[in-house]
Formats: sequence, C-alpha cells, structure tokens
Amino acid sequence: MSNKIESLINLQEIDLKIFQINQSQKELPKKIAELEDLISSYQKSYDDSLENLNSKTKELKSYEEKINDSKASLEKSQQRLNTIKSNREYDAIHAEIENYKNIISNCEIKIKNLSSEIEKSKQELETKKNELEKIKSENNPKVQQLKEEMSKIEDNINKLKQTRTTITSSLDKQLLRTYEHILSRKKNAKVLSFVNEKNLFCSSCYKVLETQLITEIQKGNILTCQNCGAIFVWAENPQDKEKKLESVNK
Repeated sequence: MSNKIESLINLQEIDLKIFQINQSQKELPKKIAELEDLISSYQKSYDDSLENLNSKTKELKSYEEKINDSKASLEKSQQRLNTIKSNREYDAIHAEIENYKNIISNCEIKIKNLSSEIEKSKQELETKKNELEKIKSENNPKVQQLKEEMSKIEDNINKLKQTRTTITSSLDKQLLRTYEHILSRKKNAKVLSFVNEKNLFCSSCYKVLETQLITEIQKGNILTCQNCGAIFVWAENPQDKEKKLESVNK
C-alpha cells in the first residue's frame, strides 16, 4: 500500500473520530437537559406540596387567631350584660354573643378539618422529599459527568485537528482537495470505499464495479465512485478495513 493511500486511511480515521465527537457534542446538551428537567419536575412537585402545606398551615393559624379574637369579644359582650339598661340593648348584646359563638364553632370545625388535611399534606411532602432526594442522588452525578465530558470535547477535537494537520501536510494537494470536497458532501464523514477482486462493489453505496475499474484501483490510481463520490482504496482485506472504520465511528 502506497504512502498516500495509507495517509488517506489515517485521515479518514481522524475525520470519523471528529465526526463521532461532534455527534456526541450535539447529544450531550440534550441528555443534560433531559436529566435536569427530570430533577426540576420532582423539585416542582415537592415545592408545590410545600407551598400547599404552608398555605393550609397559614389558613389554620388565621382561624386560631379568629377564635382568640372572637373569644375576647365574647367575653367583653358577656361582661356588658351587667350594665344593660334596656331590652333593646339586651337583645343586641345577646345577638353579638350568639354571633361570636357561631364564629368560634365554625372556626373550630374548619381547624379540625384543616388539621386532618395538614397531616396528610405532611406525609405527602415527606414522600416527595424522599423521591426528590433519590432522583437527585441518581441523576446529579450523571449531569456532572456529562458536563465534564463536554468540557473535554473541545480539547479532544483540537488534538485530533493537530494530528489531522500533520497528515494533510504530507498529502498531494489535488488529492487533498478531492478528499475534502467529498468529505463536505458526506453526512456520515465516510469518504473511503475499500475494494478488491473479491468485492466488486462500492462499500459505501454498494454499486457493482466493472472489472476494468477494479484493475485501475488495484494499480493505486485514485478514482471515485460515480454514484456516491467515495474514493476507492484497494485493500487485501476490505472487510477488516471497514470494520476498523466502523468501530471508530461508534
């Protein structure tokens, strides 16, 4: 195998690695967002339950204060009974007393119901707290790991690009232009197609190749597939080459 062909294969490996890393780079933010959204959903559920509990507790306190105020007013009204001077005043004070008693009675009923609801809310809150802690403990490390991977991606790409520059500097300019042109058109970054006399087809698009074309490729001539544009490379074991490049791109 000529040096230029070997350089092409090495260049293809580098480009496939860069492609794979770029694909991962696109997926990582999505994965991070999914995990963070999951945590946020459990956090919101917990926060809503906490807000509900606080609201009920505040409401219960307001009824307790209303009872205390009504009891104080009731006591004053009862004391005023000793200073009554007319039936009209007597009836008015008794109406006040009954009103305060009704207020106290209604508030006590509401407090009883709220106390039961608050107890259930506390149990629900405790359950959601445990669920939230579990979700955080399971997923926060994953988020941190993914963020660390993202921070390393740029360094890895830069190192690969340095290696790529070394390879491309040794390639014939016309060959490199051909390679770069095909690479720019390939969505999967796969530029090379490995063939030999037993594999008379393009390994990229599976177009059957003519015998004469196979002969020219075997001579080391740089030819491209008229169907998909891949550069043909002669290889004694094309399957091994394909598997190697496929493993790079996983």
